Amino acid sequence: MNKRISILLFLVLTACNSESNTSKSLYHFYNTHLFFDLDNEVERNPCKVQGTIPDWLTGTLLRNGPAKFTVGGEKRVSWFDGLAMLHAFEFTPQKVLYSNRFLRSEQYYIMMKEKSLNFSGFAQDPCPVVFKNQTSQFIPKEMQDIRSASVTIQDYADMMVALTESPLPVVFDSKTLDTIGNFAYTDELPKSQIWESAHAQHDLATGETFNYLIEFGPQSFYVIWKMQDHSATREVVNKIPVDLPAYMHSFALTEHYQILVEFPFVVNPLDLMHRTKPFIFNYKWKPERGTTFYVTERSTGKLVAKIKDDPFFAFHHVNAYDKEGKIFIDIVTEPNANIMGEITETVTNKKKILESGKTKLQRFTIDMATQTLSKETIFNDTLELPRVPADRTAYEYQYCYAVDAEFPNSIHDVRPLYKIDVNAKTSQKWEKAGCFPGEPIFAPRPDGQDEDDGVVLSVVLDLINHTSFLLILDARTMQELARAEAPHAIPVGLHGFWNQ
Repeated sequence: MNKRISILLFLVLTACNSESNTSKSLYHFYNTHLFFDLDNEVERNPCKVQGTIPDWLTGTLLRNGPAKFTVGGEKRVSWFDGLAMLHAFEFTPQKVLYSNRFLRSEQYYIMMKEKSLNFSGFAQDPCPVVFKNQTSQFIPKEMQDIRSASVTIQDYADMMVALTESPLPVVFDSKTLDTIGNFAYTDELPKSQIWESAHAQHDLATGETFNYLIEFGPQSFYVIWKMQDHSATREVVNKIPVDLPAYMHSFALTEHYQILVEFPFVVNPLDLMHRTKPFIFNYKWKPERGTTFYVTERSTGKLVAKIKDDPFFAFHHVNAYDKEGKIFIDIVTEPNANIMGEITETVTNKKKILESGKTKLQRFTIDMATQTLSKETIFNDTLELPRVPADRTAYEYQYCYAVDAEFPNSIHDVRPLYKIDVNAKTSQKWEKAGCFPGEPIFAPRPDGQDEDDGVVLSVVLDLINHTSFLLILDARTMQELARAEAPHAIPVGLHGFWNQ
């Protein structure tokens, strides 16, 4: 079996019932060592620190991800449908304080109080009638209609919000991690029965947040919007009609453009409206459609380019920028959507899925004068969860940080954390046998002059000792400066936010 398993493959494999003995052994390994239940909640627990934390490092690393997958120790959901948990590593002078807390969503009360998995999710069977009639008594009124937002964290209108791929963002207290409620957009854009990307892009230079949502209907639309800092009002930038909306987990933003990369992993909106299958199982891989790049001007909202390319799939954009009439878009790509699209009902094609798990970092260049597209490979080893310094989002940059996208087959496997020079096409890495690093987030040194003047923070799962620690690396050298030990092992998570 090919060892290169995409970091998101687990979500699909665990949602299917037809498994080989090999798959079952892998599931058991993943469920035991990577996607286990974390039931404990702690508040500002002092972490034991090894090494020396830079004295300038003050702020809080916020993390999001699923942390409970089972009810009664037997019934199990997939990774993307695990119960959302927030984590905080708070830096004070030479101290790190750790807190964690479940997001109080409808799903939380269904799983914790009802002891049920009867909720609608990413790959979870919907049963809305039973849900509303039999479980509403367990959900406090103030927590009704709150989704288990387990994907990312953003700053909206001076509030911290957790996001998933369905509305609405969930506001939480960045100090206590208490759930406050749904974020209240103050505009007329639809706030239900839509899909909205969990990966909003924030331009620090202009103070604008960009995102897009999909209006599903007989005529569907990609609705691109922007929102100013300190505001909860979204302004429509463009509304692009589409026949079969695509699953696009993220998108690209540059100083002058916003780009939607439409992969041929699409859905008939009627299938979603009928709700006979879990959300993601309605999408189909149609490579004959190719991949389409929609380029919209930020200033005017005008669609200025629509360019076709060969079919491919991706979850995460790294970054993008425009310069001298060209747009440069860096994406972690996969050859197809096999990890989700080809086994929505069974896993009879496991070998093909496993072999398609290899990702690579590619650069797509659009020449706006000629309306042509070219591409090259920057980094050919498997990677995922890429991040760049926050102030480089939408602008020319040199470094990105990412993790190896392979799931381990044993607790002694090595999974590197990378720093990639996208100009020189070289890399540095940190690695240690048995350690499974999470998404790397760059924290800049105050008044630092260089792009890599700061530290890289990553929550690492120690598979051998079944513990977790916050790793602190010198971003220049990728050498370890310190680590702060968490009071318990933390399941493999998704995305985070450096809050200064």
